[in-house]
Amino acid sequence: MNELDFVEATIARMKDLYGLAGNHEVIRRTAISRLYYSAHHLSRYLLSRVGLHPETWRRNIHQRVIDEIRRQFVVTNLMNPQIFLFLRDMRRYRVNADYQLSTPISEDDVDNMFEMFDGYLNECRRLLEVIP
Repeated sequence: MNELDFVEATIARMKDLYGLAGNHEVIRRTAISRLYYSAHHLSRYLLSRVGLHPETWRRNIHQRVIDEIRRQFVVTNLMNPQIFLFLRDMRRYRVNADYQLSTPISEDDVDNMFEMFDGYLNECRRLLEVIP
């Protein structure tokens, strides 16, 4: 299974899971976390396609991936800057879902996450068609 297949399988399973048990906060937190990590892996895949090696990075990996996506695709006008912000925002949602247990995660939060993820995935698919 390649990275794009993994990402697509993950979002499909998270939609299934959320549809079955989205009224439970643990499921909402899990969905947000899995969606972010799918976006993160997709971002790493994009970076590898332009010759970078994120699998070798050892420090501040999440921020470095975001910074490199900005450098490689946003600054060069290949990626829509508004879509890029989705990646940053998805990371914030994930941090809240995984570490801020006193902060409730609502169904609206998960719905926003799915929308951001769908937008980011579509933009990445478009990029994958134009980069070597």
